[in-house]
Parts: sequence; C-alpha cells; structure tokens
Amino acid sequence: MKKTITFEIDTACLPGRTDEYIAALWYIAQFQPAEHGDHDAGEFAEQVGREIIQRWMRGVPVPVWNIQGSDYYHQQLTRIARWNGEDWVAASDAQRSVPEIL
Repeated sequence: MKKTITFEIDTACLPGRTDEYIAALWYIAQFQPAEHGDHDAGEFAEQVGREIIQRWMRGVPVPVWNIQGSDYYHQQLTRIARWNGEDWVAASDAQRSVPEIL
C-alpha cells in the first residue's frame, strides 16, 4: 500500500504551536521532497529552525540574528545581481529602485 500525505503549514502560526509540533515540523522541513536549493523549501526550514532556536534561547537577553551564516554570500551575490521578485538578474540588467539609488 502506498499513501501520499500533504502538509499545509502556516509559518505565521509557529509561535503558538507546541514544542512537539515544532519538532515534527523540523523533520518535515528536512525530509520534504523538494530539490536541494529550492527557495520555498529553504525558507520553510529556516523559519522552523529559527523558531526552535528562539525557544531554546528564550529568556536570554542577547541578540540572536545580528550575524547570519548567509550574510557573506548575500553580500557577494548582491554585488553582481539583484532579486526581481522571481529570479536573480545581473546587476547591470536590473532596474534600480529608489532606495538603492539614494
């Protein structure tokens, strides 16, 4: 017998979920059938991971997101490309927005 199970998860509700539910979501995030590098899959896994870390660090008065592992790569990527809402385009091809011009 084969079964297909689909999960619909509202990440905005993560803070109100139980620890057990969040732990189950971590496994779902890690074993979802998306290809490695999939944007939405990565965003989901990161949001669940951040919720786990925030709960673990609860009550600790330190900034937890000032420095991120992806900061360097993002900085390098934005030197040569811009996100247009769907895909990365070469910086020379991207239309600059008002905040970028200022």
